[in-house]
Amino acid sequence: MFEKEIDRVRKQLKQRLDTRQPSIPLAAILANANIHASYRAFFKAEAEWWLYEERALRASNPRFDTSAPELQSVLPKLDELYLATARFDHEELAATIDAAVKTRLNFLCRPRTTLKWFVYRGEPTKPLHEVLMRLNYLTDNAYLLDGIRQWASTRPAEASSYEILSVIEFERIVEKIDNDAILDLSQDEFVRLLDGLYGFFYEADPNLPSEAVPTEAVIIFLDDKGAIPISQALERLLYREELRTLTRSKLIDVIDDVIATIPNAEEERKIEIHPEERSEGPSRVVKLNAELDASTKERIVKKIFSRDYTQFDHIVQEILQQPTWRDAAGALDRWFARQGVAPDSAAAMEFAQALHRSYV
Repeated sequence: MFEKEIDRVRKQLKQRLDTRQPSIPLAAILANANIHASYRAFFKAEAEWWLYEERALRASNPRFDTSAPELQSVLPKLDELYLATARFDHEELAATIDAAVKTRLNFLCRPRTTLKWFVYRGEPTKPLHEVLMRLNYLTDNAYLLDGIRQWASTRPAEASSYEILSVIEFERIVEKIDNDAILDLSQDEFVRLLDGLYGFFYEADPNLPSEAVPTEAVIIFLDDKGAIPISQALERLLYREELRTLTRSKLIDVIDDVIATIPNAEEERKIEIHPEERSEGPSRVVKLNAELDASTKERIVKKIFSRDYTQFDHIVQEILQQPTWRDAAGALDRWFARQGVAPDSAAAMEFAQALHRSYV
């Protein structure tokens, strides 16, 4: 999808980095103001990854004692010189341009999914320091990148160099950061999260109407965010009314229309049920119990509730009585604080996500 746009941006970058020399220095790429900052960051991170691999090879060579103080005192300077003299031959240049453009568009369209595959590349675990290095390739969706870095900064200093992070836990961290950031956004603020996507297509497709992007790109973005009712509304407009491009103002109108249907549906439901049944808390508890598998529930109760199933049931009912997820999340955070539970621990995030699904 969007192959024509990707190819156009690729060609633009190749033209701006055209050189008759056998290779182009990293310094020249970073100094080229005609190259978008996101692509310059990608090239720099790639060279830093080369250096990381070089250091690993150097340290693993049994013929030399790289831990010797004499070497340790000069190796940092050597690393600086390596980075300062890094260069891309034509084959590496083409491959990096291709990766940079595809990765950027994917990250703009589907941030959560792209972070997972780009950082982990199909592996089940990664050292935390490698996770943070992979983030350096990216600049868009800065709130997500900064949130992950802030989470990492809270890890114990003595363990951070050796900590292994699973892809499952990484997904939970990203989801929580994203959900927390979106929770308080207005419609206008939410749509501004798409600014990078609008900017990409402005350069990539001169035939698009002014200030518009392909509707399919926004549908992908909304699906990645879990905003399914809005993405479904856009799909209907795309296939029934052939709304192939989307402006910011039209997207805000669609979001407003979807939100407007939610209170109406709730009011209709209240008319059909007895007054004593109007609290939705019990239905959420039923939904939670149906979706929470036995092993996950056992793990949550063991880690957070000290194996006290009665307390688990009590807290679940108390939290799910809250009228909105925003209220429930606040109640959950306050309970975590009272109990001294780390909200970013694996069990706490599993519990929070299970509760959140009860409101979806």
